[in-house]
Amino acid sequence: MSSPEQLPFIPPPQGALALRQSGALQTQLLLQQQEADAQADDSIDLKAILRTLLKHKWMILGIAGLCTLAAVVYTLRITPQYQAKALLQIDRTAQKVVGFNAEVELEPSGAEQQLFNTQIELLKSRSLAERVIDEMGLYRPDAVTELPVANAATALPGEEQSAEAPGFVDQLARNLSTLFNPSVNDRQVLSREQTVRQFQGSVAIVPVRNSRLVELQVVNSNADLAARIANTMAKAFIASNLERKVDSSVYARQFLEDQIKQTKAKLEESERVINEYAKKNEILNLGDKGSAATQTFVDFSAALGKVQQDRIKAEALYNEVKNNPESAPQALENEAIQTYKGQRARLESEYAKNLAIYKPDFPLMVQSRAQINEVNNRIKAEVNNIIDSIKGQYEVAKQQEELLKARVASTRSEVLSVQDRSVDMNLLQRELDSNRGVYDSLLQRLKEVSVTAGITTNNVSIVDEASAPLFPFKPKPLVNLGLGMVLGLLLGMLAALLREQMDDSIKHADEIEPTFGMPLLGLIPLTRTEKGSDAAIALLTHSDPRSAFSEAYRSMRTALQFSTADGAPRRFMVTSCGKGEGKTTTAIALAINFAQLGQRVLLIDADMRKSAVHKALKLPNERGLSNLLSGDRGSELLIQRTQIPNLSVMLAGPTPPDPVELLMGPRLGLLLDKAQELGFSQVIIDGPPLLGISDAIVLGNQIQHVVFAVKASGTKKDSIKDAMRRLRNAGIAPMGVVLTHARNEHSSDYAYESYYGYGDEHIPRPATPAVAKPRTA
Repeated sequence: MSSPEQLPFIPPPQGALALRQSGALQTQLLLQQQEADAQADDSIDLKAILRTLLKHKWMILGIAGLCTLAAVVYTLRITPQYQAKALLQIDRTAQKVVGFNAEVELEPSGAEQQLFNTQIELLKSRSLAERVIDEMGLYRPDAVTELPVANAATALPGEEQSAEAPGFVDQLARNLSTLFNPSVNDRQVLSREQTVRQFQGSVAIVPVRNSRLVELQVVNSNADLAARIANTMAKAFIASNLERKVDSSVYARQFLEDQIKQTKAKLEESERVINEYAKKNEILNLGDKGSAATQTFVDFSAALGKVQQDRIKAEALYNEVKNNPESAPQALENEAIQTYKGQRARLESEYAKNLAIYKPDFPLMVQSRAQINEVNNRIKAEVNNIIDSIKGQYEVAKQQEELLKARVASTRSEVLSVQDRSVDMNLLQRELDSNRGVYDSLLQRLKEVSVTAGITTNNVSIVDEASAPLFPFKPKPLVNLGLGMVLGLLLGMLAALLREQMDDSIKHADEIEPTFGMPLLGLIPLTRTEKGSDAAIALLTHSDPRSAFSEAYRSMRTALQFSTADGAPRRFMVTSCGKGEGKTTTAIALAINFAQLGQRVLLIDADMRKSAVHKALKLPNERGLSNLLSGDRGSELLIQRTQIPNLSVMLAGPTPPDPVELLMGPRLGLLLDKAQELGFSQVIIDGPPLLGISDAIVLGNQIQHVVFAVKASGTKKDSIKDAMRRLRNAGIAPMGVVLTHARNEHSSDYAYESYYGYGDEHIPRPATPAVAKPRTA
């Protein structure tokens, strides 16, 4: 290559950093695609979550192990507790041995459940707990050591308080002390209260669903004591129920006896008053039949009704006989009338027979008619007798009716007079009847209570007595270990997800394209050299071409060859957000890979602020690009050959005062054109970082083809977005991204990994390439 003085001076192009229209159009398209992807990708990525969990699996397992260990320690520190169970049956009511009342007892809806709940609450009552404690001798004041003691600042009963009004702070302190201190300072009272609380805390009442059974559970560190407490508590509950019933019966009997005495006195007084009133007013009381006058009126009224019925019958019979005498039942039943009628019928028959022979004036005929008339007269006389007899009966009945009417009218007046005088007596009689009814009811109820008081039936019975348990109820080692492990896994996964969420770096290759709208050109595995080796990792592509590291860059080279219609760009720059992200390694490795294709490749170190290519290739950096761009005509051969065939390099040279001014000059473009004239088919530039300085923007605007290096789990997404924004604002659209320092969790290509041994690997020390003598290209 010609020296700087051989390069003709060309004025700098106008608008060298001007935004190209094609780059601006591509930038707008990429930004629109990125915004659309950001709006569309709002679903939960289960694969990403799984990758995160696998990435932090050791942290998750460590947290799970710690939680499991904590569960083991917690389990071993707990004193084993035994649980004894007694099964009770609580019926609705006790069986009735004697049923005095035959009426059906109707309870309102829900009353049965209320009774059942009441019995359960009685099992939990403080009185039952104290009874069991006293029966079993569980209360020992000496065994209770830690007791709450009343604060001295709180005035106890009987103590005199200061007459001086307390201040606001003192009042607050006193009120606070009152809230957290007992109201008494008696050690015995406090110790017994603590014993009762501990006892109630060790007892649990559990109803059995869809039944009237209740399970009484007692937890204690002593298995035998737990069983004895459960059985004693069940028996004490039954005894307390019986005692309540006996007490209620005794109280009821005493109450009934007192009421009977009072009611008896009232009944006797009522009888005495009503008798005196009857004597005074001359009222004859016949008991249930009422007064004598009333009874007489009732009797005469009944007799009058009967006489009226007889009179009506007699009148009807008289009228019937009067209208049809011979058709009357008495006439038809009279034997004389029937005999006369038979004689008349015979005579009339003979007369009719002789009338055919004799004339009516014939003496025989006249005699026959006389006989017939005589018989008719006799019949008529008999009928008249019957009529007179019925008429007499009718007259008698009518007279009786008139007499009874007069008698009833007179007795009615007497009854009305008696009723006027019996108004107050009726009131006294009702009071007497009421007192007698109350007295009889109280006597009957007293008899029932006296009988049932001796019956000791109970609605609570023991189904199963508690027995000493064989094994502790708690702690439960398997359950605690399982809970500890599950809790540890959940906490570990939560910590992993939080850590991953807080980590804003690129964590997977799949994030590149949807997040930044750029294709992934290569995935470079994390590779480490052996201890003590100072060889650059980039040279592994030459010293060990079969390694996964070399294969990854060959795959990237292939991607670059298909990035444009004409193949790989002849000029491209490798840059990154900052240092340590693999841009220099990528530039060197790609240069070696293209050189291995038989092409002449020129590697230019354009990072004049902090050059690194000379360190990797172990070349002196005394002269280089900075000398060429500054117009140092004293510079000698600047392009150096390396031991790698077809690969030449131009180092950065000494650090200039202002690298941006040098890069904006025309000499860089002349250098690139001259490199093509010298037969270099591929020019690869190791550019400076994008953030913090503008060197990469100036270079990218002149080269246009940019490869962006990103460190997996190292480069922040915000930094990448800022770098991309700077490039796109300058009209530069990067060709793609190379993801460096990748591990297994950064890729889903497991088949590739298993075939090439992809991932973190140690490499042998590569041979240091011999540097050829500088020559003029």
